[in-house]
Amino acid sequence: MEIRLYQPPDRVAVREVCRATAYDYDGGGAALLDSRLFTDLMTRAWTDFGAGPLWVAELEGRVEGYLAGCFDLRRFARLQTWRVVPPAVAGAIARGLLFRPALWRLVAGLPRFLAASRRGPRLDRYPADFHVNLLPPVRGNEVGSHLAELFLQEAAERGLPGVHVTVYEENAAGRHFFERLGFRPLGRQPAFRPPPADGHVEWKIVYGREI
Repeated sequence: MEIRLYQPPDRVAVREVCRATAYDYDGGGAALLDSRLFTDLMTRAWTDFGAGPLWVAELEGRVEGYLAGCFDLRRFARLQTWRVVPPAVAGAIARGLLFRPALWRLVAGLPRFLAASRRGPRLDRYPADFHVNLLPPVRGNEVGSHLAELFLQEAAERGLPGVHVTVYEENAAGRHFFERLGFRPLGRQPAFRPPPADGHVEWKIVYGREI
């Protein structure tokens, strides 16, 4: 096992890890509106535009997981808004996005999402964030913890007061992982993904850890 910084030849593998682990706590990629759109939104800011540190976990020459982090959320937002989202959405539309009922359920729920988002927790003390995705071969052997500690150490060296992460409320394993690392729940945010056909509202738990 080797944990190292991302290199451009890792791009395809990182995208595949992202796709393969999407919502894997509740059935996996079947819940995706468009898998390529999802991986664009979740990885391109790092792989293509250097939004923040990106470490990969490599096992026997294969990338089996990664951590993507961000210390400058304003720069990340600019990259997403101007460099990532427009081509990603355009590509998804060309692949038939507008004909998928799940998209219109998402659009219908947008006002409720925006209203609920305004009531989310304050994150002034937790300005950095990250997400970790691991394939089964490297789960359960402290790889995720090692990746997280690398990010927390760099955040501390930069003088940041804290870090936040978000985890789907139904993702018990993910919540346990962060709680074990010393993160505590700060509040909830609505999940921005197509709601189930039954209209069930999904939530994310926002966790924070002071440094």
